[in-house]
Amino acid sequence: MTELSIVIVTRNRREDVSALLSDLEKVSFSPGDEIAVVDNGSGDGTAERVRERFPRVLLIRHAGNRGAPAARNAGAAATRGDILVFLDDDARVEDPAFAEKVRSLFRKEEEAGAVAFRILDPVTRRSRSFEVPRRRKDLAGEACETSYFISAGCAVRRSVFEVVGGMDETLTYGFEELDFSYRAVARGFRIFYRPGIVVLHRLSDAGRPGWRRTYYFYRNKIWISARYLPWRMFLSQMAVWSGYFLKESLAIGRPDIFLAALASGIAGIPGRLRLRRRDRLPREVLLRLREIEGRLYY
Repeated sequence: MTELSIVIVTRNRREDVSALLSDLEKVSFSPGDEIAVVDNGSGDGTAERVRERFPRVLLIRHAGNRGAPAARNAGAAATRGDILVFLDDDARVEDPAFAEKVRSLFRKEEEAGAVAFRILDPVTRRSRSFEVPRRRKDLAGEACETSYFISAGCAVRRSVFEVVGGMDETLTYGFEELDFSYRAVARGFRIFYRPGIVVLHRLSDAGRPGWRRTYYFYRNKIWISARYLPWRMFLSQMAVWSGYFLKESLAIGRPDIFLAALASGIAGIPGRLRLRRRDRLPREVLLRLREIEGRLYY
């Protein structure tokens, strides 16, 4: 029997994670399945709530905020299931057959190294464009092979997670799934988008200061591009994303965040170049990503 490990990372979202865990209590799990909550240094009683109301959940407590990638790695290391299912703490699961659908998919599709779920806005019941892991955002309801996933709702074979090396903890927040996916695809693993498995994602404001997204997303884009992509793609991404995040930083009145992210991104390039010797995507992988309309220039 294929066993599932549900890994949820949380920080100061006591009510959100409680709602998700209440949803999961209604899901039909098998005896070997498990749920782990990684608390990234919450100060609002999140850990105490989980321990009190959901005693069967494995609780992993960090003294401080170690970032989402490190917390997911910790959840993976503390669990044993064949399939790692990652859910954001502000996600919701309404389908009682959720676990069996995930299990059945990996059982039937042996070539699937990772699977992206369909993520819906709980208000509109429609997909947001940035949560559709394919270039054609208008085809959110159609299954396909893709090149990345969104960790608000996804699943990865443990064997693949371990071979790829888990999430890059230095990224802290943002695009860690893209970074992981480049390494996975380069090693011959395949990623599929399967919209028949659905989660709702509320996008809680708690713990989402406006500057945080701009800083980490821009910095991480620089690092990831320098590590994996051909130089022409790196330069084009620098131009496009610099314009995009400059506009975002001005919109929130924080041009200093743009400059700080740019400085940190450039400072980190030498370290990424050392990794590039091993991880730069070879020509055949680039061709494969183009074939499936994978995420390269965008």
